[in-house]
Amino acid sequence: MKFYYLVILLFSINSFSQTINGTFSDNEHTTVYTANILIKEANNPKSIKEYIIARNGGFTINLKKDYQEILIEVVANGYFKETYIIENPQKDKTYNINFILKKDNVTKLDEIIIKAKKRSFIIKKDTVKYNVAAYRDGSERKIEDLIKKLPGIEVNTSTGEIKYKGKSVETVLLEGDNLFGYNYSLGTKNINVDMVEQVQAIENYSENPLLKGIEAGNKVVLNLKLKKGRLDFSGNIDLGLGVFETGKQALNINTNILGITKNYKSFATLAYNNIGINHSPFDYFGFSINLEQLKEKDFFARKIIPETRFSNTLDNKRVNINNQYFGNYNAIFKINKRLKVKTNLYYINDKITSQQLFENQYTINEESFTTTDNTVITKKPKQYRGDLEIKYNSSKTSLLEYNLRIRQENIKTLSTVISNSNTNFESLLNSKDFYLKQKLLYTKKLSDKKAFQFLVFQSTNDVPQTYQISPSVINSVNFDNNVQKSNFKKNYLETQATLLGSTSKSNKYTFSVGGVLDNNKLQSELLNENSTESIIVENGINDLKYSKKTIYQLGAYHYSIGKWKFSPSYSMSYLNQEINVIENNSKNTQVDFIFEPSLNIRYRLNSVSSLSANAGFNKNPKAERYLFLNQILINNRTTISNTPSLKLQESLNYGLFYYLNDLYNLLEINAGVNYGKTTGNFFTNTIINENTTQINYFYLPQDNSNLSFNFLVAKYIPFLESTIKLRSNYSISEYRNIVNNSELRNNKGQFLNTELFMKTAFDGFINFENTINFSKSISQSQGSNQFINESLNNTFKIILKPSKK
Repeated sequence: MKFYYLVILLFSINSFSQTINGTFSDNEHTTVYTANILIKEANNPKSIKEYIIARNGGFTINLKKDYQEILIEVVANGYFKETYIIENPQKDKTYNINFILKKDNVTKLDEIIIKAKKRSFIIKKDTVKYNVAAYRDGSERKIEDLIKKLPGIEVNTSTGEIKYKGKSVETVLLEGDNLFGYNYSLGTKNINVDMVEQVQAIENYSENPLLKGIEAGNKVVLNLKLKKGRLDFSGNIDLGLGVFETGKQALNINTNILGITKNYKSFATLAYNNIGINHSPFDYFGFSINLEQLKEKDFFARKIIPETRFSNTLDNKRVNINNQYFGNYNAIFKINKRLKVKTNLYYINDKITSQQLFENQYTINEESFTTTDNTVITKKPKQYRGDLEIKYNSSKTSLLEYNLRIRQENIKTLSTVISNSNTNFESLLNSKDFYLKQKLLYTKKLSDKKAFQFLVFQSTNDVPQTYQISPSVINSVNFDNNVQKSNFKKNYLETQATLLGSTSKSNKYTFSVGGVLDNNKLQSELLNENSTESIIVENGINDLKYSKKTIYQLGAYHYSIGKWKFSPSYSMSYLNQEINVIENNSKNTQVDFIFEPSLNIRYRLNSVSSLSANAGFNKNPKAERYLFLNQILINNRTTISNTPSLKLQESLNYGLFYYLNDLYNLLEINAGVNYGKTTGNFFTNTIINENTTQINYFYLPQDNSNLSFNFLVAKYIPFLESTIKLRSNYSISEYRNIVNNSELRNNKGQFLNTELFMKTAFDGFINFENTINFSKSISQSQGSNQFINESLNNTFKIILKPSKK
């Protein structure tokens, strides 16, 4: 019965609905093929109640709703809309309506072309994309030349290190792949700027895809996006020719090849020059430490006889007299979806010459004297190196990584020194450095919020050195030369297990436990030789072993709430040190339990600026640098020795920083203050006379301190069409020493460096660049006068750009 009632009800509704039949054509009675028929309430014409799409000039519509007044609209493309109103519609009536549509007047518009400069940068989440073309002025050769100009980015020209927003860049990617590792200056120094379309600065970067969203994202990288069409294989050759004042040819050749396919990516460079350019990431001129060497310094054996560091007040290319061959090949092979292999090969062969005059004026214990050394030095470094990295995904949640490095470095340094204008020394330093490093890292993703890692690391470093000098520095009456031999070996082994996790998107933790076995062996021998009478006399022997055994546990937590981010961390360790002096059969052991806490706090003021503060306490062994007891000859004047100690050095550090990087207003401000205090140091007891310097390092539980301020502001000024950058650093250090058997003296050093940079950005063919640098150092020892050194350096450039190329 319910079913029958429902059928009757529906029938009744249909029998009382309105039906509208209609036709539509234009005023020439030509059929209009398509139109929209809209049904509305006449008193509410903005609301569409029903509609159909009518075709071929006609339509029929059965209305489903009741209306007091029906408004019918006919809308067709190219015609004015037409309307018809049915007042008091009857439910059982059929209406027939004919619509005549008037053609719309079509106005043909002229083509409009809107031209605008491509935006210089785009900000998208954690990535800033810099448009290379927007920052070029035509003077750039390599991509490093352009990166220096990008707002928020700083480049250390000596080491190649890049910083973004004050943070050191982890690496420079090429189309998203880490081809260069920490030696990314290989790419920035050699990739032609014409190949690159975009430089991307990426924050919160994670190279291991299994740890994305789990590990604390504090890493920063740059990514080079190549221009379209720069895929497959491409390359370039830079050739510079000239002549020196002596008539010798000046030459600079730099060739590189870039290969990018679906499963292969490579960059190779081959270069030669004798005009002071260093195409490699290794600095054999001033021995500045690059980022890779800084991160691996704990695995290197120390060169007891230091290499000659050429100092200068100008940039290196003005004083670096070189003859450098450099070759490098970097490649990533994607064997399949699970296996990836990366290789890096290096070769460098250089010859660096320098002539320098050193003059020192001493006033010690009311006695004054002057020393001079006129030196001519020829340094011949040669290095062979190969790196291998294998990554294998055994499953979707596990990754196995293996790294291998083998390096052989040989440096020969020949020196001629005229000392105090009366003694002519000839010397040869032969240093060899063999380094082997292996690392095995396994990563297992336990869940979306947890991961586990296990690390095994092993390295071996062997550094034998031989230093020959004639005439004898020790005893020139009975001997005609000295031979100093030294061999430092280091074997390092570490294992570590780490648990990483995140409790939310911004709150993450890391806990590690591990152990280190660090074995060192030093052997040295100082000989006095008389070649005429074939007499060799030993003057000093060191033969010892030093070991460090460590068990440690590390923890860190990163917690964010609102604009605040707190990052506390700690280290607990058990340290066992032992020195075994073989020549006198003595042994010294010390055991320490160490706790090292630290805290970093960051407050985000707004989207472009932040404040941060940090504090930390550390206890470190320093014995490895001061092991040997008997003297070692290191140059024509100086011998060094130590009074070994296994005592730890305590360090306390505080820092406060402000950072602003407003790309839209082209303003950058960076300011900070650091204070550091160390308790327990190796101080120097120095005996100086006109011909020799004897230095003995000894340990005292005394304090050294350092307070430093740094400031940087960079701003583009539109009405001047110029960029102005002011950088200033000021530091105060307090330390102690002993000179010529004096009492332990208090010393104070102050250093100020200020640099003002200005560069125009006119649209014309000429632009100007000027850098003025002022440095001042003040040193004063207890009870003596101040020593002041000042320097002023100004560099002015005119940049002419006759055409776009």
